[in-house]
Amino acid sequence: MKLFKTIAVMMVLSSCAKKEVPDVPPTFSDPGWTRLEIAGGREAHAVYGNIDDTLMVSTLTEIYQTTDKGKTWKKTKVNNQPIYGFLSVKDSIFGLQANSLKDKANEKLATFSQFFSLDKGFTWDRCAKYDISEERSQEYAVVFLDYQTKIKIKENLEPINGNPNHNYILKSDIEVVKNGFSEILEVPFNNQLTNLHLDKLGRLYVSATRAIHDKKTGKALAAEKNEPAIIYISKKNVRELID
Repeated sequence: MKLFKTIAVMMVLSSCAKKEVPDVPPTFSDPGWTRLEIAGGREAHAVYGNIDDTLMVSTLTEIYQTTDKGKTWKKTKVNNQPIYGFLSVKDSIFGLQANSLKDKANEKLATFSQFFSLDKGFTWDRCAKYDISEERSQEYAVVFLDYQTKIKIKENLEPINGNPNHNYILKSDIEVVKNGFSEILEVPFNNQLTNLHLDKLGRLYVSATRAIHDKKTGKALAAEKNEPAIIYISKKNVRELID
């Protein structure tokens, strides 16, 4: 009997130790933010358009569109990589495929586009087919409210064993930079962040991945089991969140 009790106690302790980190709250509910998911997309990256009309989102390997506020998604292109920025030039949208270059201020750029769209991303064609330049660029993961205020993704790294060349990738923050001063915009979600978009109504779209990070340390804890690409959208003009 004592042996049985000992085994039972050990089983209880073991089950507690192996308790999984919850994916997300059963239903994301926040007075300031809306959450959209693209099932199986794993990571959301560049966003274009707005939730009230046509919203275009790059996942880890495809481009999707929704015209019904995220209830359904249509795959419009397979990229086999993320799109890091959608650049609008007159009546064309270019999908920027690289983010390794930096500008003179040492800020990352989204660059190089092999494909463009003339219909808000429903169909795509090669730039080379029409002798259109592939050399395109814009600031990466940055939106501008005005000449004095910008909002950007701030990457956070932690050196491994003190080596600055090898780092843990911690959860990114949303940084508001105004007149040379910066502050972190607090948000009610703990997914890793990848990109930002601002629509005409001033709503902020935050692209996120399936990875869930610890609130205090910033280190990755787990991944959401259904592996969605996630977009969080502020319900009001983002100025109301930062002013």
